[in-house]
Amino acid sequence: MSKAMLHVARKVGREDLSDPELARWLDEQFEADALERSGASFQVHGSTDPMREWGEALESKLPESPGRALFYLCRSTTGYIAQNDVGRVSMQHTWPLFFETFPGGQIWLASMSDRWFDEVWGGQRHMAGQTAYQKTHPTGLHPQEATGLGSDLFPFFALNLLACGIYPLLLCAHTHTTARLIFIYIPDKAIKHSQMLEGKTLYQEALWMLEGVFDDSLTSHGSGGPKSAADPDRLSPLHNLGYFEWFMAQVSARMSDIVAISDPFRREQLGMTANRAICDAHLCVTAQLPYMAKVLFFSCLDKLANLMLMLDMHTDEVEAWKRLLDATFITNEVLEALQHVPDEAGQYVRSLAEYAAEAMELDELSPDDMRDIRNSHHGYNLRPRIVARLMQKSGEFHNDITLIVTPLLLFFLTRKWRIA
Repeated sequence: MSKAMLHVARKVGREDLSDPELARWLDEQFEADALERSGASFQVHGSTDPMREWGEALESKLPESPGRALFYLCRSTTGYIAQNDVGRVSMQHTWPLFFETFPGGQIWLASMSDRWFDEVWGGQRHMAGQTAYQKTHPTGLHPQEATGLGSDLFPFFALNLLACGIYPLLLCAHTHTTARLIFIYIPDKAIKHSQMLEGKTLYQEALWMLEGVFDDSLTSHGSGGPKSAADPDRLSPLHNLGYFEWFMAQVSARMSDIVAISDPFRREQLGMTANRAICDAHLCVTAQLPYMAKVLFFSCLDKLANLMLMLDMHTDEVEAWKRLLDATFITNEVLEALQHVPDEAGQYVRSLAEYAAEAMELDELSPDDMRDIRNSHHGYNLRPRIVARLMQKSGEFHNDITLIVTPLLLFFLTRKWRIA
């Protein structure tokens, strides 16, 4: 059996911080004794104990807000100047602060197969040599490198969906290390976020000016915000670890599918398309402003329809797009594929798909109507038949319809990604 592209190598709890075997394992992963073996030494000018001083500075700046603390610690994981010591710094400083904030939390150390980077980076270098890119950018790595959407980043974008795919909750945070380990910080409670209601900033005031555009008057000023909010107690991360395991298994399988594509161009097309769909979904789900969420919703569907063509799931992109919002497709294919997603999270994402289909029916929006609304994002000087159909509608569009992007993406993660 081939090695998984992504698997959880260790699960760390508060009680493991004093485990010498874990400390040894981390030293091996980060090659902590590399400097000693080379005969070199690491010093910070003017410091007698740089690791301790770094840890003290980390603690002194720890935010009081649990949500901000989660991201602060996650981003600080690789902040120590000597990357070979990330394991030691984590056990001595970063992780103790995490467990002080989230005593029952867990930190999963996910290992990525060397084959993933070897295959994908090799294909990207091949593309650079086979196109005019290398001639015009002799020091560049690969075409489209500046987009930040390269296929090599697929697992990280996918984990963003795990973290932020259920509105308005944050289930985890993650960071990539030089040891090709992904540290996944799982708090002991789901953390609620709000684009429009957290704090009071000038940017929020500017956003509120658009609050009534494409708005759903039934939920606009309710306690749940413009979209129905998930219950943070019901969807506590520690009660949904089976969902985490399931999700990572799907990502690992799709990573294997990507590297199995022999043509580097097709591989990159697939990876970048999937990454853009996930980015749009990420912003769509987390956006509380109705207009913003709906623009990103249609943008995500555009990429998913393109993905359907690449995977031979459809032969016509417009029809593929409409199929994504067809009640029969949602019931017979999406919900069927998600039947075995575990825990409350699985039940919840299935309910998102069901409710979106019901909301479209309630608002009398067929897939053709939804396509017309999507086309209006180019403006309203459209084909006469499209405009005529649009003008027969009120424009009512329930905000919760946009939440279907998460079950749709989970559906695609369950499918085999084969390209001839």
